[in-house]
Amino acid sequence: MKLHFIINERAGNGKGKRVWKNLENELKSPYAHHLTKYKGHGSEIAEQIAQKAGSSEETYSIIAIGGDGTIHEVVNGVQDYPNVSIGAVGAGSGNDFSRSFTSFQTAQEIDHYFNEENHEFKAYDCGNVTWNKEDIRFVNNSGIGFDAFVAASVNHSKLKKRLNKIGFGKLSYMFYVLRGLVTFKLFEIRVEQDGLQRTYENVWFVTVSNQPYFGGGMKISPKSVPNDGLLELSIVYNLSRLKLLLMFITVFFGTHTKLKEFVQVQGEQFAIYINDELPCHADGEVLGITKKDSKLVFNVKKKCWNMINKK
Repeated sequence: MKLHFIINERAGNGKGKRVWKNLENELKSPYAHHLTKYKGHGSEIAEQIAQKAGSSEETYSIIAIGGDGTIHEVVNGVQDYPNVSIGAVGAGSGNDFSRSFTSFQTAQEIDHYFNEENHEFKAYDCGNVTWNKEDIRFVNNSGIGFDAFVAASVNHSKLKKRLNKIGFGKLSYMFYVLRGLVTFKLFEIRVEQDGLQRTYENVWFVTVSNQPYFGGGMKISPKSVPNDGLLELSIVYNLSRLKLLLMFITVFFGTHTKLKEFVQVQGEQFAIYINDELPCHADGEVLGITKKDSKLVFNVKKKCWNMINKK
């Protein structure tokens, strides 16, 4: 097995670099490492490694060091390569990936896995959103509206950098949730599934989930399972601003699903028709702003990537 690391040193306001330096000093297994230099670079590096694996009978493992955005890039780079598996070392501020998927904590764990006779891995689904005629895959979730607004605000926030320095980067999400409660404009959507359509007014956000968590530990979709061949579409609508604030307290425990203003449906594909310009994200990475009267299609890609299964 060949072992590669893809490292985002800037993740977590420099936490990625610190985590890598600690691992580098302790790792005993042979490896190659690659540093990302710009947005999207992780996908390019991962794809180059996967292409080498595709022309080889040997197995390759890529361990991503960074936040959810780094892992998002790596998964998009290695999709559908059966002899490539992915591992992770969480070094971001949210780290929602590590809440549902196995991640490494120490160099000793990585060495132990590398030195095993049988390198086990497990196939997982991912979601796919068609954005500007391009297929973008996500392992956690993708959404439009309020959650994307918060993600965009956090990603461009000086506050997040300051809080990351003292280990409280997750609080930046809650700050921008509170800010958005005042400034965010509600919208209307039409959802199509299996030929049936339904319209929702006064919508706060629409999130399509492959696993339960988003926004640094908020359990938006408690029943999501990342290898069941299905996605969950969650909609929050007709909710007052005060009640939305209360919902964001209960969402950490998954009890928000009892609200009548919360709707969730399960399936393999959803089409969302949007009547306004709205931010859209995939795994917290903002894709851009939707055009008026546009259509987004979300569908599941079954068992399209392999996750390292450490013992």
